[in-house]
Amino acid sequence: MRIIAGEHRGRKIKQPKIDITRPTKDRVREAVFNIIAMDVPGANFLDLFSGSGAFGLEALSRGAKKAVFVENNFECSKIIRENINSMNLEENTTVMVEDVYKSIEYLAEERQRFDLIFADPPYNTNIVKKLLIIIYQYDIVSSTGFLILEHHKNEDIPGFPGDVSLYKQRTYGKTIISVFKKNE
Repeated sequence: MRIIAGEHRGRKIKQPKIDITRPTKDRVREAVFNIIAMDVPGANFLDLFSGSGAFGLEALSRGAKKAVFVENNFECSKIIRENINSMNLEENTTVMVEDVYKSIEYLAEERQRFDLIFADPPYNTNIVKKLLIIIYQYDIVSSTGFLILEHHKNEDIPGFPGDVSLYKQRTYGKTIISVFKKNE
């Protein structure tokens, strides 16, 4: 796997063992960044269920100001740090080796807001609904921010009353990318 565009374009990214993660295909990652391209420069980026950290690293390569990586697997978090170090991005990053829900709560307590949040939870585990609710409950998405969720096509995405709506949705085989934003 490689960084697709930006300052670190073509740079290889170390990957955890396949049985630990399900890496997102390059074409899906590229499609996500095509959707949010104008919002990446200067953004605070949150990469949930980070795996190798590919999305956060791609965001930094494309001009994001800061990236926070949340991964509860120690082996994966070690690989994320190695990838960060190989690109000299330590100043712009934080790696949290923690449960995603506890991390969201902590980030909210610290009054951190993110312009772009990417989440790629394990497929078919019913995490998607709970994750959406918690992210918006703790209000960690900036007023003009987006939540990008990668999920399996069989997973239901709930409708949200109030200030959150589905902005775009794309299907790539069994993978769906759903982009949510706050209503203006």
